[in-house]
Amino acid sequence: MKRLIILHLLLVSFLTQQAQTPVPKRVEQRAKDKANNRVDASIDKGLDSAFDKTGRAIGNIFKKKNKNTGNNPDVATTDTKGNSTGTGAAGNSNRGGGAPAVSGGSDFVPGESVIFEDHFTKDRMGDFPAQWNTNGSGKIVTIDGENGKWLDVVHNCVIVPVIKKQLPEDCTIEFDLFLRSEGGRTTPFIQFGLSQVKDILKEDMFYKDRFFINLHRYTEADGKTLEYGLGNDIIGNKSNFPLTSFVNKVLHVAIAVNKSRIRLYLNDSKVIDLPKALTDGMRNTFFLNNNAIIPASETGMFVGNIRIASADTDERSLLVDQLMEVGRAVTNDILFDVNSDRIKKESFSIINQLGDAMQKNPALKIRIIGHTDSDGDGAANLTLSQRRALAVKTYITENYAVAGLRIQTDGKGESQPVASNNNAEGKGKNRRVEFVKL
Repeated sequence: MKRLIILHLLLVSFLTQQAQTPVPKRVEQRAKDKANNRVDASIDKGLDSAFDKTGRAIGNIFKKKNKNTGNNPDVATTDTKGNSTGTGAAGNSNRGGGAPAVSGGSDFVPGESVIFEDHFTKDRMGDFPAQWNTNGSGKIVTIDGENGKWLDVVHNCVIVPVIKKQLPEDCTIEFDLFLRSEGGRTTPFIQFGLSQVKDILKEDMFYKDRFFINLHRYTEADGKTLEYGLGNDIIGNKSNFPLTSFVNKVLHVAIAVNKSRIRLYLNDSKVIDLPKALTDGMRNTFFLNNNAIIPASETGMFVGNIRIASADTDERSLLVDQLMEVGRAVTNDILFDVNSDRIKKESFSIINQLGDAMQKNPALKIRIIGHTDSDGDGAANLTLSQRRALAVKTYITENYAVAGLRIQTDGKGESQPVASNNNAEGKGKNRRVEFVKL
């Protein structure tokens, strides 16, 4: 009986105290608590992604080391052969599972004249490769389940290919990254780009004109970083590329340089397209950097299959850009034998660009229209222009996985001149092939 009385008195006392506290004050206090929690969370997030002005990451000193991805349901995990063992970043239950779709075809066209290429076939295991320079160290290794050799670059180390001349105004750079994850070990802060520095042993790259791309924390769905910048300043970032889905897989990187323009492609998906980003000096050096972070990365940066090529035909590759963006493009660079529909070999490269674009973009349909100068019979010229348009179509369908139904052909003969037919220069302009996006 005494216990019941005591419990009753305690209950009355508690209810009395609650009644004495006005409801608005209690609501206000709860709101303050929630606001404070949000501020704390925001500060934590900011510290995790902090960088100092030199471009070297310092935020990791405040954050936890990378967790074992096997214990994190939001991080894609794979074995060393690239087989998926986890849900990946997009496997979050809020999205219904599966990697996020990346739509749109790639307009990347590799340069044809190779300036530098290295697959490390001539380098011994454990050695630093002969065609490269570094301010640190690295070694040639193999990766279980992956073909060929790889360069394992250690923490706080820059590597550059040994190329005597400055890169041309129009060039392409391609290489593979293996985004390795080893349990709870810290992953590398991967950085690559173009720099004014000519000798990385004598000049500090961080204080010279440069363009860079950062890939970091690729095992963390809520921390993955893909950003780009000039000098030491970050000017943009991309959050929609599924970086975590490439953990323990190969990520193919392609860069197209066209004078001041730079385009970045990751696994055929265009991520960056900046028309006025580069200066002439930046083409002095292409670099890769296992950037300095705290704590130091315990896993190396793995690089392979590097190819740098001159893209003197990049002006021609703008034909594809124009077709995609404007819907119509014309070229005088598809040449034929005289009075024939036989395509000259030097014209194959530009047609290849159309074939690549159509193969990578299954929704693209086009009409090819042939034009001639006024030499010869008008009716014969009309037939010749039709045959030449058909020859271009045949080349594409025979060399690429493109259905013939996606390409229409037509010929206008000499009926639509764009220049005078009274001189050789004008006739050359009138002999053209036109592409129309349907």
